[in-house]
Amino acid sequence: MNPLTRLFLYLLFSFSTLLSNDALLLYLHIMAVLILILYKKHHWEEWKIYTRPFWIYFPLTGVLFLCISFLVSSRPVPVILLDVFFATIRLCGLVSIMTLYLVESRTQDTLLALRSLWYTSKIKFHWFDKLVLFFEMTIRFFPSVQEQWRHVERSQKALSIRIPKSTLKKVTQIARFIPDFILLNLEKTETITQGMIMRGYGQHSPRSVYPYIQFKPIDFVWWISITIAVFGVHSFVQI
Repeated sequence: MNPLTRLFLYLLFSFSTLLSNDALLLYLHIMAVLILILYKKHHWEEWKIYTRPFWIYFPLTGVLFLCISFLVSSRPVPVILLDVFFATIRLCGLVSIMTLYLVESRTQDTLLALRSLWYTSKIKFHWFDKLVLFFEMTIRFFPSVQEQWRHVERSQKALSIRIPKSTLKKVTQIARFIPDFILLNLEKTETITQGMIMRGYGQHSPRSVYPYIQFKPIDFVWWISITIAVFGVHSFVQI
C-alpha cells in the first residue's frame, strides 16, 4: 500500500472517531482500534512507551473539564459526566491509532511517496520542493543534532560543570549553550549547501525522486471507497 494511502486511512479513521457522537458508533471505533493494536502486537512495546504519558494526561484533563463544567454549565450532571467520558474516550482512541501509525510507518517513506506523486504531476512550484526538502533535512539530520547535544552534555559532566536542579536554571543554562551549539553546526550547514548546489538543486522543478513510489489505481480506489464508507456510516447513524 502506498504510504500516502496508509496515512489517509489512519487520518480518516481518526477523524471519524472524533465525529462519533453516537455511543454505539464510538464503541465500534474503539473496538476497531483494539483489534488493530492486537493485530500489530509486534509494535506493543514502542506503542506503550509513546502513549504512556497520555493515560495520565487525558484523565486529568477530563477531571479539570468536569470541574469547570460544574461551575459554569447549567446542564444536568449525568449529561456532563457522559460528555466528558465520551470526549476522553475519543481522545484516547485518536492518540492510540495515530501513535500506532507513527510507530509502524516511516516518515521518510511518506515524503518519498509525496515527492513521487508531485513528480508525476509535473507541476512546477519551486516553493513546494523547498517545503518538502525542509522536512526531509529535518528528519535526516535531527538524530545527528540530538547526538551532538548529548555529546555536549557529556562534555559538561566531564568538565565537572554542575547541572542545575531547578527547571528555570536548566533553561537558562541551555540558552547560554545554544549560540555555541549553532556555531559548531555552521560549517556542516555550509558543506551540505555546497553539496546540494553541486548536485544541481534548484535547476529543475519538480526534483526527481529515488526510489520512485508509484501511486497506483488501487490507491485511488482505497481513497474513494473508504471516504464514502466513513461518511456513509455517519450519515446513516444521524438518520
